[in-house]
Amino acid sequence: MFNQQLRHLQTTLENHEIYNYINSPAHLKIFMESHVFAVWDFMSLAKRLQIELTCTRLPWFTPTDAKKARFINEIILGEESDLGDDGLPASHFDMYLAAMADMGCSRHKFDLFEQHYRSGVELERALELADAPSHVINFVRQTIDTALNGRAEEAASSFFYGREDAIPQMFQALLDQWGLKKESAPRFVHYLQRHIDLDGDEHGPAAMKILSDLIIDENAEAAALRAAQQAISARITLWDGILADMKKHDAAAHHQEASTKLELA
Repeated sequence: MFNQQLRHLQTTLENHEIYNYINSPAHLKIFMESHVFAVWDFMSLAKRLQIELTCTRLPWFTPTDAKKARFINEIILGEESDLGDDGLPASHFDMYLAAMADMGCSRHKFDLFEQHYRSGVELERALELADAPSHVINFVRQTIDTALNGRAEEAASSFFYGREDAIPQMFQALLDQWGLKKESAPRFVHYLQRHIDLDGDEHGPAAMKILSDLIIDENAEAAALRAAQQAISARITLWDGILADMKKHDAAAHHQEASTKLELA
């Protein structure tokens, strides 16, 4: 579905410079400290689909379509309570936070954002107060807007094309480029590998079936295509922003190194 219309965007994402640029612990920290927001907002799309396709209100009544209900519930089970590398239940978001700790990353910005949001601050303002980068704010804004206000087929299309279909290839590219070994980063490698396996073999096909069933007419098809294009474009823009942050860091480090050499000369 939409293969021809999305091919250019998908190719741009698959060949993004960021995969080859990350080559140091400093780069990885910059990546993870921004990417954690995308790991978090993923679940809002998944939960929107669970609300749409199952019964989450009381009293309970049978879902309209048990097949789609099963598909999304299986996805939620894996994303919200998978088994970590220690064999204990954990959400993929919590796995990512644990991986950040292993890699020496700071979660300060995300924690500050959560603190502000839980205290009643509006979403975008909470991100600003946490000093989240503009590319992170824009990405999260679009995700949450789709989850809250999009049509069912738009949420499903964003979920599939922006996440489940794209993630296995992205994460495999990251693993291949970084050469990370389980011995040096066990929880991060476990997180990446679980997404590659689950999204490629189970969650991706299930999300595709949900989307296919929701496209019932030409209007739904057009809305789903637009949502897919927006989701992939948003990911490319997020990668562009993170890459720019890495290059800015490298330029500053190079300048500092040059200044130090001059002082010692």
